[in-house]
This record gives sequence, C-alpha cells and structure tokens, in this order.
Amino acid sequence: MAHIDAQVIIVGAGIGGLTLAAICKQLDISFKVLERTASLHPVGAGISLAPNALRVLDQLGIYPELLKTAQKVKRLQIWRNETQWNSHSLEAFEEAYGYPVLSAERHAFHRLLYAAAGQEQHVVLGAKVVDVVDRPGDPVRVVTEGGKEYRGHVAVGADGIRSAVRRALLRKNGLRESNTIQFTGRVHFSGITRPLQNCGAGEIGVANWMLYDDAILTTWPCRNNSQWYIGVKKAEGHVDKRRSLWSSITPDDINKVYGQAYHPFAPAGRFENIVRKSERVIASNVFQEVEFPAMYDGRVALLGDAAHSMTSFFGQ
Repeated sequence: MAHIDAQVIIVGAGIGGLTLAAICKQLDISFKVLERTASLHPVGAGISLAPNALRVLDQLGIYPELLKTAQKVKRLQIWRNETQWNSHSLEAFEEAYGYPVLSAERHAFHRLLYAAAGQEQHVVLGAKVVDVVDRPGDPVRVVTEGGKEYRGHVAVGADGIRSAVRRALLRKNGLRESNTIQFTGRVHFSGITRPLQNCGAGEIGVANWMLYDDAILTTWPCRNNSQWYIGVKKAEGHVDKRRSLWSSITPDDINKVYGQAYHPFAPAGRFENIVRKSERVIASNVFQEVEFPAMYDGRVALLGDAAHSMTSFFGQ
C-alpha cells in the first residue's frame, strides 16, 4: 500500500478548515492541515454564531470555552437611517434550540478552533499549496510551492475564494482557471472596538442593522461592551481589484464612509465616535465567482468560500 501522510489533507487553516480538522480529531481520523501564512495573526473583526453552528461546536468540546469569551445576542434592532423600523428578541432561540446566538471576536474564536485541531502537531504553517493531483490507484497528492508533497486518501480545499484547490478542479475539468472571480464594485469595512464606556445595561447584547441610503452597516455586541461592525458600500475612486484585503486602512478611511451616519450607541449619535474606539480595522474588496466547478471531484472536495463564497458582511 502506498505511503500516506494522513487520511485527510486539509488545505487552509481558516474557520472551515480547522472545524473539519477538529471533527477528524474527534473521530480519530488522521489529518494534516496546510496553511499558506507563516503565522495565525488576527484577521477579521467578529463573527456571529447561530444555534446550528453552536451545536456542532458543543460536540467538539469548544462551546464551554466559547461562552467565556463571547456575548449572547439578546436583541436585534433594525434602523432606516435614524428611524427604528423594528426590534426582534433573539432570546427565544436558546429556549427553542438549546443554544443562543453568540457574537465573538473572530481571532479568539479562531484560536479555540486551532487548539481543538491540535495546533502545530497537525497544522503546517507556511505551506502554500499550488496543485492537487488525483490519479486512480495512487494517493491524492497535494503539492506546495517548494515542491513538497503531502499524500492522503482525501484532499479538502478550505482555502478561501482564491482557492488553489478550486483552480486544480477547474483545470482538471477543462474550465478556465484564471480570472474566475470578479470584483463586484463593492467594498466592505469592518472593525472591533475597545469597550464603549457610554453603553449601559440596556445596550448589552444588542445588535443593530443600519440601512442607510447609500450603504449598509451592522454592529454586534462583544464582551465588556465592545462592538464589532461590518458594512458594505459601492466603491468610489481607485480600488486595487487584484487583491482582497486592502494593504492599509485606518479609522479615518472608515469615517469617510460612515462617520456622519447615525448609530444609536454612538456619542452624539454619529458613528465616527464608535470608529474612533477601534482597536483593529479591516477593508476588503467583495468578489464573486464566474466559473463554477463541481464542489467535489473524485477524492477532492471544496469547503466554505472555496466552494461558494459567503456574502462578507453577513458576519458568518
């Protein structure tokens, strides 16, 4: 029998890849995760987790730890400019499904998944995948930029919208492998704040959807009255369409878009006063796919954004 490095070779150590890795670990299925970045530094702002996701995380043993750092979302308020349209209680979710809706700092959640996946024992950092080869009678071969090969029974591409595994499937099926995603003309901005001292007990656990005339913004509660926010707007001026994440972004850049917009938790009602409390901000271009390979072919499968990119400002 041909040598394999692991039964499952997972490409990408994002949320999807590490969740799959934690599942494999729980089921005693051997696996290896290949991540192109050299370190797992903070990326993104926050994430909202619904009961269906929390049930899986509970089975993986992550849920108790997540509860220590996440915030239960009690209510969702919907606004049209400065007028409140509606307010929905989310507390019934826990009664109905056994789990609440949680809002968490994304990097803290990512670190929990990394620990559940076995950390450096199973995750190889700095391993940029360039090809996947699936030939009958041989193990699946996952090839990195330096020429190193990892062999397994199955390969899973969880490597995002610019997925190398997806390109390999496109190539195998005779589809176009370059220029398979296109810029939508929209940009999303996000960030996470330090604790907002002006927020009281009535604001704890409250999320807001802000529907402005020219943009959309959602804000979500985190522990200790901090907030994470994410919004989308049509791009103006020059945008580097070749990259997803912007090379640089400051709170001032975000305030040019949202600064004068209303927000119920902001001092003086202006969102700029929340953005100024940001400890980290991010901007990225929103892309969509224009070529659609099968989500699996033979012993190679796609997962998450590699298969079907999620609308970025949903916070999922």
